[in-house]
Amino acid sequence: MAKRQVARLEIDPRLCKGTEGCSICLDQCGEGVLGIAPGFSPRGVHPAVVVELAKCTGCELCVIHCPDLAVNLVLSEAV
Repeated sequence: MAKRQVARLEIDPRLCKGTEGCSICLDQCGEGVLGIAPGFSPRGVHPAVVVELAKCTGCELCVIHCPDLAVNLVLSEAV
């Protein structure tokens, strides 16, 4: 039996240029995992945030396409 993987997705608000000027990660995610932060980041923009982690498939499209390396995905096996 294959073990199920658990995703931990993190977005660094210090690196994210904000959904006002980018939104590439939101556009790449077809599962609705990411959304827009209600508050401002230290850069003065609304960064992307994880809103539905349970929907994450671990495809890594958000990680691959982020031009600022703000998105990090860690996959681990469920216990």
